[in-house]
Amino acid sequence: MTDNLTIYKQIYPVQCAKIAELGYRSVINVRPDDEHIAQPSSGELAAATEQANLAYHHLPFDDEHLSLVTVEQFAAFYHSIPKPILMFCGTGARAKLLYQSALMQGLL
Repeated sequence: MTDNLTIYKQIYPVQCAKIAELGYRSVINVRPDDEHIAQPSSGELAAATEQANLAYHHLPFDDEHLSLVTVEQFAAFYHSIPKPILMFCGTGARAKLLYQSALMQGLL
């Protein structure tokens, strides 16, 4: 999306070291836990990102219920955490919606 933010599909704990090697400094997970049986939990991702020296935030939301509060929380994370950021959900669509919503609100 930008030099500071990449939007991606589901990541897995084994990928976190490589994500850090690629130069990312933070990860934002917008996917709620337990959406899919094979999906890693936020706790597993938090542990893996910590081991890879990445900042991690979990901001889960259902794309049918995106609120202004969630958009504002994302913008606050975006402005406060180290960049570049990798933000993900199941397919990337929900993460893109969140980013575009923050842009349209003038928060980024």
